[in-house]
Amino acid sequence: MSVLQHVTKEDLKYRFVDKLGDHAVSKIRQRAYVINALCSDLTDKDATALAYRIMHCSTHHPCNQPFCPMCRHNQQRKAKAKMLAAFSNVPTSQLRFLTVLHSVHYNADAIDSDLIKRAKRSVRNLLDYIKLKDDIDVQMIGSFEIEAFAANAVLSDRKIASLSAIGFQQTNQSPFFLLHFHAVVNLGTLSDAKLQSMLKSSIRYPHSHQVLLQQLHSDKSQIDNLEALASYMLKYRLQHSQRLKFEDDQNEQYKRTCYQSLYAIPIAKAVVMSVNACNNFNGMSFRFM
Repeated sequence: MSVLQHVTKEDLKYRFVDKLGDHAVSKIRQRAYVINALCSDLTDKDATALAYRIMHCSTHHPCNQPFCPMCRHNQQRKAKAKMLAAFSNVPTSQLRFLTVLHSVHYNADAIDSDLIKRAKRSVRNLLDYIKLKDDIDVQMIGSFEIEAFAANAVLSDRKIASLSAIGFQQTNQSPFFLLHFHAVVNLGTLSDAKLQSMLKSSIRYPHSHQVLLQQLHSDKSQIDNLEALASYMLKYRLQHSQRLKFEDDQNEQYKRTCYQSLYAIPIAKAVVMSVNACNNFNGMSFRFM
């Protein structure tokens, strides 16, 4: 029996409904869905404890969980302010949106804080090397993300090729988890080609379509672009998407995400617990300035 059957509607009520307007209902439902996923196996004490924290989150005692709508909303607001403070006065010609596919895993438990720390350290070391060697201060603000793919996910030939290079097994008929990161980058005087080349050679992201560096949307102001990207990188969705647009031309602007069905309960739980093991917002996010 689901723990949610013993929880009142008031327990699940999102406390910032007045600020969310038409989006309130979907956020309340997501909160309930996350709690339900975590409580799907009551013998898992770590998961049920996390569900309890999210269920009892309040403004005075926030749970600070990325999959709690209130806490995510607050973090996105802070991220927007930090992004604008860092990059709003940087020429648009120097700003890029970076996506790097890191690795594919069939066990979400393999994605932990140690793996994230190693990946961050590699990027930080590269930026320090660029500054020392070329006297160019490349800056990044970004966040890691774990995206789940269903066992029956339909992938294009190019996606299969891209993901196979980092751990995807076409014969393995199991759900899998893609660790990747997004960042807004201030290139300074460094060229796109040079940064891509160094990411591929120095940090071992050498595979086709593993690194994507794109210009900001031309139909938005710089402030709107930065705010949207700051929010996007902390979206923490539990839905399948068509976000991976690596079959597009490198010179095209990145396309808006199209979301589809919710993850199955076991997959949703695995993603939430993995992000928690990575130390949530603090562990997943990075700022190299």
